[in-house]
Order: sequence, then C-alpha cells, then structure tokens
Amino acid sequence: MKFRRKLAAVLAGIITVTAFSGCSMLGNQTTNALGTYDFTQMDLVQLNKPSEGQDVAVIETNLGTITAVLYAEFAPKTVANFKKRAEEGFYDGKPFFALQKGIYAITGASNDEGTEGITDDGKFIENECSVNLWPFKGALLGYSSQQGYSDSRFFFTGALEITEENKKELRGYTDQETSAQVIPDELITAFEKRGSVPGFAGTYTVFGQVINGFDTLDKILWSASDKSTMKPLEEIKIVKVTLDSYKDGKFTIEEPTSDKYLTAKEIAELQNESNGTSGSNSSTAGSSDSSSN
Repeated sequence: MKFRRKLAAVLAGIITVTAFSGCSMLGNQTTNALGTYDFTQMDLVQLNKPSEGQDVAVIETNLGTITAVLYAEFAPKTVANFKKRAEEGFYDGKPFFALQKGIYAITGASNDEGTEGITDDGKFIENECSVNLWPFKGALLGYSSQQGYSDSRFFFTGALEITEENKKELRGYTDQETSAQVIPDELITAFEKRGSVPGFAGTYTVFGQVINGFDTLDKILWSASDKSTMKPLEEIKIVKVTLDSYKDGKFTIEEPTSDKYLTAKEIAELQNESNGTSGSNSSTAGSSDSSSN
C-alpha cells in the first residue's frame, strides 16, 4: 500500500546513513518488508524476558564477551545457518570487517575483505523479517549485499538519537482508509528508550538480541574505522562463539546502555562527509559480494 512505502521512507530517513552509498557497507539495501507487517499483531519480543530453553549465543571477542538470545521461531533459516556455522567453529577468529561508528559492526565473512559469506548450499538466505523483531540496540541482523538476503555474515546495531521531530513524523503516518495511526506508540517509545537504528527495519533479518555485554558492544561500535573502507583501524575479532540454552539464573539480563548513541548533529556530520567523498569511494561489499559453501 502507498502509505506503507511512505512509512519505509520515513524510517529510512531516521537513519540517514543508508544514503551513504559511498562509504556505507549497508547503503545498498533497498528491499523492504514493512508493507507486509500487521501492526495489530505486533509483540515486541526483544523487550520480553527470554523463554526457558531459548537458543543463546555467547560471543567472545578480543574486547570482551557478548551474550545474545536467538529467535528461531521468527527467523528459522537465519538462526539455523548461524548455529551451524558456530558449531563448526567458523566464526572463531573472524574479524569485524566493517564498522560505522555507533551504528553497526559487521562480521562473519569467509574472507578478510568481507565480500563473501557461506551457507550450506551456497545460496543466499531470503530475509525473514517479522513485525515482532526490530533493529533495537544490540540486535543481530543478517547481512549480504544481495538485496533481501543474508548468509553467514551478520552485524550488531547501535543507536541513533530519536528526536521529537522524528517521533512526530512517525506518529503522523496514518492509514489512508481509516486515518488510524500506523506505527504504534509502543514501538516509537521503544525506538527511543531502548535505542535503535529504525532505518534497518524491514530491510534486514533481525535474528537475535544482546542481553548481556552492552559495555563490550559499545567498545566495538565506538571503535575508529577507516572512512573509506569502513575497516576498523585496530583489529576487532570474534574469539569464539558458544551455543547454549537460556535458563533463569544462568544468564544476567542487562538493559541497553542509554547514554551511547549517535546524536542528530553527528549524523548530519556523517552525511556531510559522505556527500563530500562519495564520488571517490567505490570499494564496497556490494560490488563483488557473493555467498559460497
């Protein structure tokens, strides 16, 4: 529906980094599933306590450890591929090959350049987007430069400042037939309070959520990177990924750090940098990206 397309546009506008085609590894993704969402059925499961027995990934990095729950119920193929790669030890020693300060950090490639990933059959995994899963701070999202698909690569999301103007704009989108507000206030509040990168919504599969280790996540997300290649200036890598199951008392659940987000001013500065350099930057994952087995 037309208003759904407009909704995708306003969400993308809140993360202006998606327009950084010259310097952003994530700037070439345009396929969006928002038009299929039934917001009346939305359950923000990332805000809920994990279920007993829910899949857990303990991701050790050289900067600390991050614990995340996985959502096989909503993204079965993406989670299955992630778990298979973890069981094989594929992620052990893998570097974060691209990083946009405060916004995302990508890892899980099968080569150092970040241009290839793997699946069992060598084919990309079609996006498994859900109205119940959103790019809140600490979400794990599947990645490849093939629009609407992912492979072994994934990224952690950071958070952007959600301004009063942003919130007003989101609330202003209504159903053309009923005039009802499309985006629930519950989601808008969660974008602001939990931290989020709304422009990733409906474009990438959200398949996990950090529940512990936000301090480590901030260390990763706020590391310096090359403005042209997005590669971290100092090595950041996964040491080991261990799979487990959630059980009360076994894992400590933390709230996201609310004081670490990219401000509207910083976002504007990134935009200006991109506009001034995009013509000279042509090396991104989108130019030679592939998936292999």
